[in-house]
Amino acid sequence: MTRYYITFIVLLMTLTTLPSLAQEMSKAEMAGIRAAYSAAKEQIDLNSHAQEQNVPRSDMEIVSHYDVPGCGPTEEVIHYYFTLGEDPVLGTPYYKLYFISTSYNVAARKFYQEFLFDEEGSDLQFFFQSNDAQDGGTDETRYYYGKNGVHKSIQGTAELDEVFAARRADELKTAFTHLMNRDY
Repeated sequence: MTRYYITFIVLLMTLTTLPSLAQEMSKAEMAGIRAAYSAAKEQIDLNSHAQEQNVPRSDMEIVSHYDVPGCGPTEEVIHYYFTLGEDPVLGTPYYKLYFISTSYNVAARKFYQEFLFDEEGSDLQFFFQSNDAQDGGTDETRYYYGKNGVHKSIQGTAELDEVFAARRADELKTAFTHLMNRDY
């Protein structure tokens, strides 16, 4: 009988500590993502001064002007930031995407988004959106994509959910790949 009590107590202690271990891992993942974000912002700042140092820039900006029915004229700016890598198997150069920023308007409302990718440029790590709120304030949405799921930080109303943000990141990444890493 004592054996069952001891087993029960050990099992209960294990079950109560597992959530705290998962939270610690989530905090570590978020800290890693925040560090990667800071490094990306530093790289973007260096890139903006590259021409002053006679170093080639590694970014691409796409500006679109179009009319949205019911909203009027829209300007969308997509800015890609990347580094030059080399395919380890083929030895051919390719461009690795690490950050995308977009800004656009819907009628009078302005939107700004950021997408941070991992070191390989394949997986979305972080999404940020700031936009004019319907009530005149500002909404902010942050999604941290980690091994333990998605961590959300929302102030105001989230215009995009985490699934749509990831889908938008994939669409932008695919467009980048078609433009910069095409085979001839």
